Amino acid sequence: MEYDKLYDKLSKYVAQMNFRFMDLCVKAEPGALLNVQAFIEGEFLKLEDCAKIAKPDDFHFMLIPQYDEDLVPIQKAVLYVHPEFKMKVDTLQVDTVDEDGETENHDVKYLHVTMPEVDDDRYDVLKNAAKVIYEECKAFMENANNSSKAKFAALAPGETPDDLDKLDKALKRLNKDWDTQRDNLYEKKLKEIEDAHDKWLFERNERNKLRQEEEAAHNEDAIRSMRLGADE
Repeated sequence: MEYDKLYDKLSKYVAQMNFRFMDLCVKAEPGALLNVQAFIEGEFLKLEDCAKIAKPDDFHFMLIPQYDEDLVPIQKAVLYVHPEFKMKVDTLQVDTVDEDGETENHDVKYLHVTMPEVDDDRYDVLKNAAKVIYEECKAFMENANNSSKAKFAALAPGETPDDLDKLDKALKRLNKDWDTQRDNLYEKKLKEIEDAHDKWLFERNERNKLRQEEEAAHNEDAIRSMRLGADE
């Protein structure tokens, strides 16, 4: 049925838009790692098949390889897909129990991944990219509707006025639902970008304030030293 085909197309376009939004990494979105494949022992493995993925907070990932020697291939794979990520190798202490019931402590190396800050430059890039993705999704959905309208029109002569009215109302509801989901996802992404930029501005202002206070204290110490030297 043409209605079901249109439903599938609209849902697919909105899902694709949301997936692309995940790749505009502001927070640590697990979906952004779906395209990461590490080349290990002659084959490409999905990240989930060669490492455990933990998210300690909204802005960090912990990628714990199954084997220590897989750490470098995983790091290269993440860097290839997301060169903007900040990464460092860290160590995690893990307790295991041996066959005799004795607890042993092991150091496990893992990749600590930090989402990049949304500074002024990245803020503009992210907002522009989000708009492009949104507009492309909107265009795909409009094209799908136009194509379906032509097919519905060809079928119209064989339908009763009552059936045509029901179909028209169903199509309006369908489009309203998916347009709303699309627009909500876009607004959510814009807010996420805005909040992250505000966070960066606040932290920058705090750093500047601290630096100014340190400079003022240093100047006061210098003036005090000069006065003491003059009094001697």
